[in-house]
Amino acid sequence: MPDYSDLMLPELLSRRTPVLQEHADLLLPSYDGFGLANLQASISAWLGGPTLPCGPLAEVITSKFQNRYRRVVLLLVDALGYSMLQRYMQAGKAGYWQEMLPNATLFPLTSICPSTTASALTTILSVAAPSQHAYLGYEMWLKEFGITINTILHMPISYTGDVGSLAYAKFDPATFNKIEPLGKVFKTAGIESHAYQPASILGSGLSLMQLGGANVHGYVSDSDLWVSMREELNRRPAANKFIYAYWPLVDTLMHRFGPDNERTLEAFSQFSNTLKACLFDGLKDWAARDTLFLLTADHGAVHQPYYENNNIQNHPRLLENLTIMPTCEARLPFLYVKSGREQAVRDYFAKAWPGQYTLITREEALQAGLFGPASHRPELQDRIGDLIAISHGDAYIWWPNKANTMLGRHGGLTADEMLVPLFGFSLG
Repeated sequence: MPDYSDLMLPELLSRRTPVLQEHADLLLPSYDGFGLANLQASISAWLGGPTLPCGPLAEVITSKFQNRYRRVVLLLVDALGYSMLQRYMQAGKAGYWQEMLPNATLFPLTSICPSTTASALTTILSVAAPSQHAYLGYEMWLKEFGITINTILHMPISYTGDVGSLAYAKFDPATFNKIEPLGKVFKTAGIESHAYQPASILGSGLSLMQLGGANVHGYVSDSDLWVSMREELNRRPAANKFIYAYWPLVDTLMHRFGPDNERTLEAFSQFSNTLKACLFDGLKDWAARDTLFLLTADHGAVHQPYYENNNIQNHPRLLENLTIMPTCEARLPFLYVKSGREQAVRDYFAKAWPGQYTLITREEALQAGLFGPASHRPELQDRIGDLIAISHGDAYIWWPNKANTMLGRHGGLTADEMLVPLFGFSLG
């Protein structure tokens, strides 16, 4: 079975940084060949495109593929962690992926930090690591706008039902990150880009931010997605193409019911079982030839029981030491601390949640390379906060002013959150 975890995991798990040296449960993101941040550079190389700043995947990975392809298909299943895919395979619920594994390659890669959708997709669909695009977490403090925003819905976090309302503050998602989307890079190089996403989010702010230069298509069902992708692959002229598809349902169900709930598992199983009949069986020989198909994810997930003690409203003394509510992710809170109160915050965490968090400073996080290479975008300093609370086990902090109903989360640095699959095979 060509599952290269034995080859990759010792390398990934052995990486340590002084500030997190004693925490073997944490896994650092790779930006040097073993992570999602390097995937787009390899895709560009395979398609004969330009060299990209983050650099390609390590040779130990790329050596298992051809040097060139005419078409690369990247299917991203939101929240399908590496360990989750393995569990689904062991349960016989991975459909066509199990059938193809003997003829495929499967590598574990790291997600980025924070291990969350808005940040990871911005990395995959651009030419920048998090330290360079500085789009961090589900909630992010924007000093230049004076508000904390929801990075997916593009509205202030205190708003409800007003998606995209950052436009009132002259927020333009197409230009905000000041980086080149992958679609524009490929278009300049003469490579066609196509992106498939649920019709319900077609034209959303996040799509405008990430998919510039690509031909964007909406779909309403699994069969719609597969048939549309098949038609695009079969379409002449047979230009070099990058075809990206985003499927969100594992993430949606994981948050509501947990990563190993029957609903989550069965959704992925049904999705996988339609792949061969609706997509691959209808490909023309010339369309399958020199075509690489890749499955990956933006992050993994962990099960999170509800703990009343994790609701920050129950900790007013902690809030007294913060200038604003935490930002980023429940599994990786960014803490903006009042002047002179850092030790008070550390003492409070040690008493309220003993052993559940490791607190590091912004400077320690940057020195450890958690967000990528040292060529940091200037705004990064303001968007991180003074302290970062790194979760252990099933720890999290809940601060939104609404009921906490989640049974699955991500955003942290544990292996289940950080490891994602790179499952690849040639169609021809």
